[in-house]
Amino acid sequence: MEKDKTLLVKPIVGAIIIILILAYIVSVVLKANFTQIKTETANIMTVSESVSAKGYFIRDEHLISYNEGGFVSYIIDDGDKISKNEAVANVFSDAEAAAEKNQADKLEIQIKKLEQLEKTKEAISATPDELDKTIDNDLSKINQYISDRDYASVQNICDNMLYSLNERQLVTGKTEGYDAKINDLRSQLDALKNDAASKTQKSISSPATGYFVSSADGYENIYTTADIDKLMPGDLAEDKLSKRDVSADVIGKTIEGVSWYVACDVSAEDALKIKSSDELHIELPLVNNELISVKLYSINQKTKTSDAVVILQGDFMNKEMAQVRSEDISIVVNTYTGIYISKKAVHERELSKKVTDNNGKTVEVKENVTGVFIKLGNELKFKQIIPIYTGEDFVVCKKDLSDSDKVFDRDAGILKPYDNVVVEGANLYDNKIIDRTN
Repeated sequence: MEKDKTLLVKPIVGAIIIILILAYIVSVVLKANFTQIKTETANIMTVSESVSAKGYFIRDEHLISYNEGGFVSYIIDDGDKISKNEAVANVFSDAEAAAEKNQADKLEIQIKKLEQLEKTKEAISATPDELDKTIDNDLSKINQYISDRDYASVQNICDNMLYSLNERQLVTGKTEGYDAKINDLRSQLDALKNDAASKTQKSISSPATGYFVSSADGYENIYTTADIDKLMPGDLAEDKLSKRDVSADVIGKTIEGVSWYVACDVSAEDALKIKSSDELHIELPLVNNELISVKLYSINQKTKTSDAVVILQGDFMNKEMAQVRSEDISIVVNTYTGIYISKKAVHERELSKKVTDNNGKTVEVKENVTGVFIKLGNELKFKQIIPIYTGEDFVVCKKDLSDSDKVFDRDAGILKPYDNVVVEGANLYDNKIIDRTN
């Protein structure tokens, strides 16, 4: 009887072992099939391809000097346009006289604004709510201009806001007019003018037409626009750009003309990128929040395969631009707008299709296709892409594919914006069923 039990146990143990082995195999297969995947949304994005370089800004600059004593008071701002022989500063006997002249100029502006209101007060159609919105907008602009360090525009907006506030006083009946205020301001202005005029010594004029800057950096005219055609690699080295002492008599300078140039040492490869670009811009965050448009003036190099000096020409000007000399810049050679995806998502797959050849025979045609896998419900789908730009860790793809782009006219297999693109996962293939929790 014991012998019979032993014979019975052995097959049972064997069956259990076989079941455990099969369960293990099934679990491995299922684990492989339902591997955890990670997706990212495909978005439309614009990216730039740029060349980094050290830029040296070249301008024709005329120093303005004065050494006859007195207090110099500037009457225009840095970066403002100036004509030849136009006054850039007045010289007063002392700082108090300069302050009086400045106050007189402000009073003149106020008087003109109030006189304009008096002439048009009967025709004002703006409501208090509309004026409040205008004032709120002006406040927002002031914050933006302060952020951009555009202080000249801050003053202009403040003048506009004062006008709107005075206009609101008329509309709401808080005042019947500004004649009394105008007369009072005129009396103050006449007194200030008489006093300031007696203390004014002379004016200082610009030697050329261009842009005014109230300082000098010591690099003026080391290179001028007459030199840019001759600049070669090595000419922009630090030892060739030695800063000069600026005389204490210098009170500013005029940048002649409306254009400036920036010279950059670049490799032959980068020079070719710049030359091939249809539209060039430079990035100067400390000068302007937006890209600055430039043109390619020249590429100076000994041979087509040697390093080069690239000369770019621009005409954008503000206070910061007028003062910039040597800066690290990015030269934007191309911008690309398309579907932005991670480079980890890109795969190569061989697709095939049976077609009828010219002899009427059915043949199988195969072609390698670049694409990505997307998650659609609980299924993976392979979608074709056409990369237009590849970065270090990303790819920008065409938004719309032409019929010639599509492999076998696979309309359903084209990547679209907002698809959930698989960026991590193993054992990926078309029509694979995945766990819904993934």
